[in-house]
Amino acid sequence: MAKLTSSTIHRVLLLCFCLLLFHIFSPALSLETTKLRGSCVASERDALLIFKEGINGLPGRLLSSWEGQDCCRWRGVMCSNKMGHVVKLDLRVKLDLFLPFSMSSDISSSILALEHLNYLDLSFNDFGGWQIPKFMGSFRNLKYLDLSNANFGDNVPPQLCNLTKLRHLDLSGNSLHSVDLVAWLPRLSSLKHLDMSNVNLSAAVDSVPALSMLPASLRVLHLFDCNLNATLASLPLYSSNLTALVTLDLEDNYFHVSIFDGLLGNMTSLEELQLRSNDLVGMIPETMKNLHKLKVLDLSENQISGDIAELMERLPHKIQSLYLGANNLNGSLPNWIENMTSLSTLDLGYNSLTGSIPSRIGKLTNLSSLNLGSNQLVGMILEDHFTSLTRLEELYLNNNSLTMLVGPNWIPPFRLKQVDLSYCKLGPHFPTWIQSQTNITFLGMSSARISDRLPNWFWNVISQIQYLDLSLNQISGVLPMTLEFLSTAVYMFMHSNQLKGRLPKLPMGLWYLDISKNYISGPLPLNLGTVELNYLFLSNNLISGTIPSSLCNQLQSLEVLDLSNNHISGQLPQCWTSGNSFRAKSELRDVGSNLIMVNFYNNSLSSKFPLFFRSCQQLSFLDLSYNNFTGNLPAWIGTRLPNLAFLLLKSNMFSGHIPIKLSKLDHLQVLDLAHNNLSGTIDPSLVNFKAMTLISPYTSDLNTIAADIISNLDDYNDPFSLFVITKGQTLQYQKDNIFFMLSLDLSGNRLTGEIPEMIGVLAGLKNLNLSANRLTGNIPKMIDGLQSLESLDLSNNELYGEIPSTLSTLTFLSHLNLSYNNLSGRIPVDGQLETFDDPTIYIGNNNLCGPPTSKNCSGNQTTMSDLPEHEDGYDMSSFYLSMGLGFAMGFWMVFGTLLFKRTWRITYFLFVDDICDRIYVFMVLKWTRLNARIKKK
Repeated sequence: MAKLTSSTIHRVLLLCFCLLLFHIFSPALSLETTKLRGSCVASERDALLIFKEGINGLPGRLLSSWEGQDCCRWRGVMCSNKMGHVVKLDLRVKLDLFLPFSMSSDISSSILALEHLNYLDLSFNDFGGWQIPKFMGSFRNLKYLDLSNANFGDNVPPQLCNLTKLRHLDLSGNSLHSVDLVAWLPRLSSLKHLDMSNVNLSAAVDSVPALSMLPASLRVLHLFDCNLNATLASLPLYSSNLTALVTLDLEDNYFHVSIFDGLLGNMTSLEELQLRSNDLVGMIPETMKNLHKLKVLDLSENQISGDIAELMERLPHKIQSLYLGANNLNGSLPNWIENMTSLSTLDLGYNSLTGSIPSRIGKLTNLSSLNLGSNQLVGMILEDHFTSLTRLEELYLNNNSLTMLVGPNWIPPFRLKQVDLSYCKLGPHFPTWIQSQTNITFLGMSSARISDRLPNWFWNVISQIQYLDLSLNQISGVLPMTLEFLSTAVYMFMHSNQLKGRLPKLPMGLWYLDISKNYISGPLPLNLGTVELNYLFLSNNLISGTIPSSLCNQLQSLEVLDLSNNHISGQLPQCWTSGNSFRAKSELRDVGSNLIMVNFYNNSLSSKFPLFFRSCQQLSFLDLSYNNFTGNLPAWIGTRLPNLAFLLLKSNMFSGHIPIKLSKLDHLQVLDLAHNNLSGTIDPSLVNFKAMTLISPYTSDLNTIAADIISNLDDYNDPFSLFVITKGQTLQYQKDNIFFMLSLDLSGNRLTGEIPEMIGVLAGLKNLNLSANRLTGNIPKMIDGLQSLESLDLSNNELYGEIPSTLSTLTFLSHLNLSYNNLSGRIPVDGQLETFDDPTIYIGNNNLCGPPTSKNCSGNQTTMSDLPEHEDGYDMSSFYLSMGLGFAMGFWMVFGTLLFKRTWRITYFLFVDDICDRIYVFMVLKWTRLNARIKKK
């Protein structure tokens, strides 16, 4: 062992002595430190307790810890280390942890005792739309103020100008309006972050150049959705000296006309520019290239036009994120795109780009998101396009005319999370490279010309899938019994394929399933496995058996159910019962209460009209056609289903009278009761459906519920349609034109009596079919009120009398069938009826005559409608005789006078000559002037 020197021994002894002293005095030091850090000022503690008492309702998790003497230990409260003053109050509601609580409408001014407060966050609370308290301007040491999404209303108090030390101000997401920016904004000289998104600034910008007074210290500015209804050129923001600005967000305003030409020159520090969802037009200026620090540029959803190559030349080459989707850009992608080496996000979707995709795009090593979808691109996609894209996570090439040609053993260098190749040619074989994409959450391969069996490995690869679209291919195979284990799946579209087998248990969180137009067979599973399902499309399959009662468990969230064109039989499940016991009334209200569309078209369902639908008060579309339902139609349809717009009960065995209360369905625009056993008369009230009286019901907001659902379906390639027999044929109306069909079909029943005269009030009706009944009487003369009628079928009834001439005024009528009735008289041939030259329209009416039939009317045989009738009912021959005598007398009075009176004859001809001369001179002058003008041009 080495010998210790005396100096080393002295150092060791000194260290031991210091440790001894620290051990002796450390409890006292610790106690003093605790006193400074832990004990708050008593007056400030009392102020916080008064503030707490002013909170309405439950205090929530955040304030449950506000107990005891040490307020510095309360949650959301932070004190200074020296004097114990409260310097930070963070009462932000974290929505992922618990529900927001509601502050009182009058925040207690007791918190003004917190004189040293420099941080205040009240975001995501609910202040009931009241004004921001004026005393907020008294916190003169405040540096951070966040009042976002707190349901404040009215004006921003000008007292905020006293917060001269404020650096961060967030007022976004409130209902603030009429903001007087001039009163307070210029004095916030230290402000670096300002967020006023969703605040109505239209009055401020239009009245004063307020935004030109923004402090030069500002680094972040968010004015998203502020109603800045101006051109960018007139926006005074650009005339300010914002040289320190790093982030500028002006999304979703109303900017229009030319795009900010030369107005960004002073913003040399700008790194992020957000101008999404405006109305900007033209090409970006060349000065954009001078923004050397610009990293993010979002100009998507505007009207920017021009060549994409020219646009990209005007950008700084070090830009990282470029969003130009949903504009009017054209041209081809430049080959030199590889020079933009910093590019990580490129979004050019929904434009008019042409040509092929240059393979050099594969050299963008930093690219993580590429969107070229919905353009007019053509050509091949090869392995070279992805050579160095090791960071690629999002790829959208959908809705182009592209063909992907890669080897069967190709392993991509990337690991995608989202990919959409819909309408690109990937087939005929299922792409094997998908097997390497184990992180995928979004996969779109609709209409990709795949005609192959679904591989077994596929379901393991998509274990994290949220959105899956394999529709409109010829994919075969069966759905795995392990489908339920896709726990993250929300949307699944597999319609229009050749899938077979039984429907397995579904993923627990599935929200939308469309597997229609396949060969799914067997009964429905006893337990569908999901309680989140909102949309279920199983139409056009081979499903048999009955509908299990387990389906009732889905009805609490289900909105759309389509089981049409299957082989389902039996009765609908009695969802309101559980075994032999009756469910509670509260549960009864929930079952089916969200259903909006139900389609059981073309099955073998039986029983009376299902009582289950009594609880479906949101129901807008109901199709039970081509089944075996029996019994009377219940009157409660007209009262318990107030939103019903489409009611189709065709080809069942319903009997009895048509309930009069159906007329209470104000939204009803398609009623199809054809081919049942209904009897009785057509009550006049049944031809007064409110929606059918409107020429444009779709624009009348009568069908907003169904319209919202069907408009949402437009996003998901579903097979929803409506079949209507009109114009002598069965026509299919898709989701994009279903609301333009207004139809009333009562054909093929046992209805008697006359057609109600008031049927003419249905001005919006396009299809009226009353054929194959036992109706009598005349065709109503008020039928000319059906201004929108395109198809009219009254055949196979017992109607008599003449065809009213008013029928010829229906200018949109293109199909007419009056055959096999007892109509008589001359067929009107004027107006719209002139276009009908088919004699079969009138066949079976032996007493009709005239074209287009071969039966001639007798010489004097005319219908009363052909001749004008005197108001007293006398024959009009005397009228014509009087008119002839009057003409002859007037003619001979003038002609005879000129013949026998020479002076009058001379005067008359001189007058005629003078008029002719005047006209001749006038025409010559006009012609001369016109020639002179032509020669000058």
